Amino acid sequence: MEANNTEARRAARLKRAFTAEERASLKLLTIVRLIVIATVIVFLLSRFPDASGLFWSALTLAYAFVGGVQYAIGRSRFNAPWQKFLFIALDLALVTFIILYPNPFIAQAVPLPTLLKFPSFPFLFVVVAIMALTYSPAAVLWAGLAAVAIWGAAILWILSLPDSFSQASLPVYSDLPLPQLLKVYGDPNFVDLGGWIQQTFLMLVFVGILATAVWRAKRLVGRQARAERARANLARYFSPGLIDELTESDEPLGAVRKQDIAVLFADIVGFTALSEKARPEEVIGLLRNFHGRMAREVFAHGGTVDKYIGDAIMATFGTPHTGPHDAAHALACARAMLGSVEALNQERNTAGDPPIAIGIGVHYGPVVLGDIGDERRLEYAAIGDTVNVAAHLEAMTREVGSPLVVSEDVVERAKLEDEDNSALRDLHRNGSATVRGRAEKVPVWMLGAVSGPTTR
Repeated sequence: MEANNTEARRAARLKRAFTAEERASLKLLTIVRLIVIATVIVFLLSRFPDASGLFWSALTLAYAFVGGVQYAIGRSRFNAPWQKFLFIALDLALVTFIILYPNPFIAQAVPLPTLLKFPSFPFLFVVVAIMALTYSPAAVLWAGLAAVAIWGAAILWILSLPDSFSQASLPVYSDLPLPQLLKVYGDPNFVDLGGWIQQTFLMLVFVGILATAVWRAKRLVGRQARAERARANLARYFSPGLIDELTESDEPLGAVRKQDIAVLFADIVGFTALSEKARPEEVIGLLRNFHGRMAREVFAHGGTVDKYIGDAIMATFGTPHTGPHDAAHALACARAMLGSVEALNQERNTAGDPPIAIGIGVHYGPVVLGDIGDERRLEYAAIGDTVNVAAHLEAMTREVGSPLVVSEDVVERAKLEDEDNSALRDLHRNGSATVRGRAEKVPVWMLGAVSGPTTR
């Protein structure tokens, strides 16, 4: 039930986004309308450089006016969904009127049935095609149906005029010889119902294809939005190089399982006392800066940010997939973190802020990997004794005066992974530590010289 509610909320958010985009598209529609109108007016005045051209240009400007009214209402608090469909119908009715209304400035008026034989119907295709810019399949379908209905009503009106006739008035029309058929078709009062049926069919086919294309485009945007949201969520935990692999997998994080990984904990020494003296915005600013720097080092060394715990960060190396250098990468990341904090302290010194110190603990061993939480919030987590040991080693850094304390397990693993042992430089064996929940002591190594053994 909760999963269904979550999906419903996502669908509602996406619908609101498309609705907002449809409203924003009014500006684009208005611009396109003005471009089309300007092009048509230039064409009319070049073709009819007299009063008749000015008359048609004036009617075309009326079409622009309707668009301006639609834009103004659409951007105001008086906008309503049904108004969009009303203005679509008005646009099509106006274009049909412009096409078929007799121009009073033409001395020899063309009979209305003859106007139907001119290639004027395609102008309605342009109006319908513009509706694709609304990102609304319903608007496209409505435009096509309205075009067919309005054009059909105009034809029926013309057919009702005196002297107008069609195939229906000639029962033997299909049996007439070709010369007589041509003569009938050439009659200025003849209304070709066959042409009307063909126009209607083509419009409906065109609208169906266009509406389907808009619908598919909306679905594609929806899928892309969900994919980008998933990528953004993954980017909080995984390195950029791993995100592409995860997003292309059907089961990106894999099933619940047990595997050997390296676990790293790092946090700021004396953060509580520091935060009590600083302003709230300074505390949050420091945390964001610190977490950002630490996460960049984790990602740079192929690790995963498991979680943030206050001022601490937990990272894993070997998730979701194990690699040939997980332990060595974890130790290299720890050194890079210390270097990043040195650079941060230089900036803080320039700004007149006190320096900070960090403690880092690293351990290597088996963990259980999988999603924990409920339907509302899931978290991919590493669980087990290895995590507990790494956290304890990080806390030990305060006691021994070293910024980096690691287990012998991670050291021995790094020796197998790193032939030149560069990840182990300046690390020294320094006794063993008792870890809560463990019967056996954990042999530990530390960075730099320390005051004495840790065996207790």
